[in-house]
Amino acid sequence: MEPATHLRPLTALPDADRTPGIVLHLSPLADLLLPTVGGVLGPLVAWLVYRDRSAALNAQGREVLNFRLSMWLYGLIIGVLAFLLFSVGLIGGAVGSAAGSEELGAFAFLGTFASFFLFLLPVMVVLGIIPFIFMIIGVVRASSGQPYSYPLTIRFVR
Repeated sequence: MEPATHLRPLTALPDADRTPGIVLHLSPLADLLLPTVGGVLGPLVAWLVYRDRSAALNAQGREVLNFRLSMWLYGLIIGVLAFLLFSVGLIGGAVGSAAGSEELGAFAFLGTFASFFLFLLPVMVVLGIIPFIFMIIGVVRASSGQPYSYPLTIRFVR
């Protein structure tokens, strides 16, 4: 039985594969053209184009695609959590107001906005900045011929 691909050391990029390697790491910028799906479609298309060219490009393409799928999943989870918390606060505020306790209703309503602006909004901003920073690191590493393994990655594509 063959060991899992992500456990093998990543192959260095030869000189001929450095430019395609850079393209692979920059492919999530497709998110600027197609918000929400471009960050996954760009790496998928780039990986499909370059995966048969060399083992190093195949590994780097999988790495980028897995990272972007992971970030998309994390964003989806945070978005659903934000929606649920915000909804619970609004419903709690409405129930509190309907029960005749305006203080309870106002407290629930303000708590909803406070949790959104003090917790969820900063988390969403960080989830937006982290992929960009790691993408730049990947580009720098690919331009020098070194493989890059993204942190926080779930291995969907092996």
